[in-house]
Amino acid sequence: MSSIDVLVSKAIESAEFREKLIANPATAAREAGVALPSGIKVVVHQDLADEAHAVIGGQTEGVPAEALQLLQKAQQDAGFKARLIADPATAAKAEFGIVLPPTLKVCVHENTSEICHLVLPPAEPATGALSDLELEAVAGGKNKPGKPPGGCFGGPFGDPRWAVRKTR
Repeated sequence: MSSIDVLVSKAIESAEFREKLIANPATAAREAGVALPSGIKVVVHQDLADEAHAVIGGQTEGVPAEALQLLQKAQQDAGFKARLIADPATAAKAEFGIVLPPTLKVCVHENTSEICHLVLPPAEPATGALSDLELEAVAGGKNKPGKPPGGCFGGPFGDPRWAVRKTR
């Protein structure tokens, strides 16, 4: 398990650690005994019921084919990457005919040699209740995260909120 996976796992398990990690990633990592690469700034994003983050240059394991197409195209085409970062829904639709849910705000970030984007999955509601968006997205029960989906090396594409449909 990578150091980023360790941080994401700890943030999933502990709301207190999650808040520390969001507020100051370097300090939280140090307190957790995780050494971050020298010279790299870690930026933490938190997925919400109506907001999802994706990372160009991140891990692709578990990423659905449609999302993988977008990320791979962004790595190969600087113009598309700029369009995807600026307006993910429009870029996805124009390039691949992928229509993202209109109620979901999508933010696309890019890992660089100086910045690593870490994406935390949505925090579990204290009551265990699902939001309306989650209820629409899931059938037969809530999908509990097994392996942390985010981090410098990932994004939330496996999240049911990313249910997409093709127009072509």
